[in-house]
Amino acid sequence: MEEEDIIPLDLTGHNLDLLLEMGYYRMRQNVFTTDEFYDSITERPYDCFWLRTRLDKVKDIHKHKVFKLNKRFTFEIGPAVYTDEINELYEKYRLAMDFDAHESVFHFLLNSEKKVDFNSKTIQIRDQEKLIAAAYFDEGEKVIMGNMNFYHPDYKKFSLGKYMMLLKIHYAQVKHMHYYYTGYIALESTKFDYKLFPDVNAIEVLIKQKDNTWFDYTAVGKDGLKEQGGFWSTIGDDFSLF
Repeated sequence: MEEEDIIPLDLTGHNLDLLLEMGYYRMRQNVFTTDEFYDSITERPYDCFWLRTRLDKVKDIHKHKVFKLNKRFTFEIGPAVYTDEINELYEKYRLAMDFDAHESVFHFLLNSEKKVDFNSKTIQIRDQEKLIAAAYFDEGEKVIMGNMNFYHPDYKKFSLGKYMMLLKIHYAQVKHMHYYYTGYIALESTKFDYKLFPDVNAIEVLIKQKDNTWFDYTAVGKDGLKEQGGFWSTIGDDFSLF
């Protein structure tokens, strides 16, 4: 079969909603799930649990201090685009970060032999004509899934990563969607705790040990998640690969 004859896997609309509900997530052109995250900086694994934000519980985001902090900037949300301008911005971001970042936007989102249809969107934020931040997310029928956020290092003080989370929430709320899937949180690590933003009371966590059920995060917390059988959290500082 010729490459152009391959029918892409359809992960738009309700199909994406179902996979996210079950704890699957996008990486490049793949959809995967996992119970652990390996941190290349600390060189150790951590237990992780999937999160989502209940959009009906997030109120008045325009009143949030991060939203107000960025009010002088303009933004545009539209179909996914991959331009030289965006790639140059990502390279500045990658070189300034103190953690392992993917080598390019293409590598993070598209580098795969598989052909999958996602309904992907791009957020572009500008200071006058200058592109200072960008984000990608995928849209389902009643949910959105965040993929990546990045920004110009000179604008770090504006919390643009969190601002783009607010823009995604507002986009989904206007379309009367139900959930914003942000990825996972890791036990014994604070690296992904920003995903509890902007309101921890709106966050739900998937506990696979409880029949793949979503619970209010505030009713469980990290201490409660450790009790669900997290393997690596029981090893703690005694962990060693050798």
